[in-house]
Amino acid sequence: MAANTGHANSNAEPGIYRTPTGTASLMSVTSAASIGGRHSYEDSAPLHEQQQRQHHNQSAAQVDLTEIDGGLAMLLDRSRQSLTSCKETVVFLKSRAKVEEDYGRSLQKLAQHTLKSMDRPSPGHQSTQQVSWQRLVEAHETLASNRMKFSITLSEMSDFLSTYVKSKEAIRRKLRDTEQRYQKAIEESESLLEKARAKYEVQCGEWERLLLKTGGGKPDGALASAATSASGATHSSSSAITKTKNVGNAVSGIFGKHKGSTQESLERMGQEAGVKAKVANEAYKRLLQQTNSMRRDFYDVQLPKILASVMGLIEEVDQFLKFSLGKYAYTYESAILADAITLKPMDGAGLPGMVEMIGEIDSKADLDAYLMATAKHGGRINRASIPYKEYEMSTIARLYASPKRIFGVPLDAQLERDQQQVPLIIVKCADAVEAFGLQNEGIYRQSGQSSQVNKLRNEFDLDAEVVDLQVNSYISDINNVTGVLKMYLRELPGGLIPVAQHGVMLSYFPVEDLEPGVAASADAAATMHHYDRDQDLGLAQKISGMANAIRSMPPPNRNTLAYLLAHLDKVQAFQEFNMMNSENLSIVFGPTILPAGNNPANAASDIRRSAKVVRFILDNRRAIFDAL
Repeated sequence: MAANTGHANSNAEPGIYRTPTGTASLMSVTSAASIGGRHSYEDSAPLHEQQQRQHHNQSAAQVDLTEIDGGLAMLLDRSRQSLTSCKETVVFLKSRAKVEEDYGRSLQKLAQHTLKSMDRPSPGHQSTQQVSWQRLVEAHETLASNRMKFSITLSEMSDFLSTYVKSKEAIRRKLRDTEQRYQKAIEESESLLEKARAKYEVQCGEWERLLLKTGGGKPDGALASAATSASGATHSSSSAITKTKNVGNAVSGIFGKHKGSTQESLERMGQEAGVKAKVANEAYKRLLQQTNSMRRDFYDVQLPKILASVMGLIEEVDQFLKFSLGKYAYTYESAILADAITLKPMDGAGLPGMVEMIGEIDSKADLDAYLMATAKHGGRINRASIPYKEYEMSTIARLYASPKRIFGVPLDAQLERDQQQVPLIIVKCADAVEAFGLQNEGIYRQSGQSSQVNKLRNEFDLDAEVVDLQVNSYISDINNVTGVLKMYLRELPGGLIPVAQHGVMLSYFPVEDLEPGVAASADAAATMHHYDRDQDLGLAQKISGMANAIRSMPPPNRNTLAYLLAHLDKVQAFQEFNMMNSENLSIVFGPTILPAGNNPANAASDIRRSAKVVRFILDNRRAIFDAL
């Protein structure tokens, strides 16, 4: 291969590779021009750097990489290293941009928050400390802005370098693929050439044996001797004899089968073998010429071009990386210089530096100005005694602190305390029933929910005045309202009808009138006329006796009983709907407003007698109360 390609000229120009077929120029490397212009740091580059660059190009030009096995792979690997360095620079610039951005944003946020929370009086009244402090914080805001600009520049450099690397990687891949396609084509051509050469040798060997066999008309002994000498010569050649050995055996077999063949047959077979050998020879020489032409084109023309392109790619990437790093250094220096100018402006700028800002603070003058302003606009000390101010509790808290209990409280005590004629719980419950429950079947007989009844009890026990039974949560089940009313009457100490009037009222309904037979006959007669038995005693006498008993009650009990019976009279007026006549109402309210005595043996009869008392009063309510 060295004989075909030649050696590089030691006097070749920098960046030029020479081959026997001509020159292959490297790609021009225009680092600054190809990446968007020059920068100030390039203009000030030392002269020795340019001399080193020229020396490097001259040294590289003296190496003929076309003569080095694996020279292209070496350059491709070197180009990969250059691109990897660019990628590492991209990562560094991107990370550095993120660091600067985070720092700038944090510093900017701190400065803005400080300025926003700063106490700013009118410009004419600012102290020297406030003025200096404001300038110092504003300087930090400028520093933050500088860092943000530096971050943006680094991010743009990173993106531009990343795009550049991607484009050069594509070029590197294209050059590598081009070299591989040429190598593959050469290998395929050499493989076909080897097959043609083998076929050519086989055909020649067969022709040679046939020629030796026929011997040109010589005696058999001479032919055998010539065949023996030819066989020895054939074994002296390396691969050709090895490949034709099997062919010779085949030809011997043919002669063995045609021992009686004539000389003419052998000559005809020899001629045919000669034609085949010539055809194989022509094919072999044609492929040999084609393969050598491809090799010369690749090693003398294409490979130098590819090597020159890869070499130019390496130099361009290296120079571009150097330019990018130089730009980074210049930008970094500019950012640091901008920070320095912010902290310490140039002479003649007329702006104070950070140290001068602090030096302008006059603490004593600030204190004197503050005291004078305070004394001028401040008020006078109030030396008067501090009055007592009672804590205003919420309504619900006052109720819990001082509840107006009614359950279990004597009737006269709670009415005197609340300045009422009738307990508010009875008034409000009666109003709710008359408004929403007169047509409810089984009113006062049905029980409400225990939890809701207890909730109403607790609310009434705090302050009955604030309880509103007209809301939906209460009227949705009127039985809760009737339940709390019955609970109040049951827990009223002494009952609604005092003990002093128990005996008088019960005496009009003796126990013997409650015997089963008598009671049955009395109940049967009651369907036609109220209380036939009462006619024996005199209805007027009973009414008068009941009126006298009620008249003798304390006013709170009498007024409350009158109000309750008037309400129950309205309830029984709707008995067609609610099924609650005077008898049913008396069964519910008899034991409640006229409790049984302390003798357990008489408890059952007392309950029945109290029901009859309530029924009688309810049936004759107008006559009894008109007699009061």
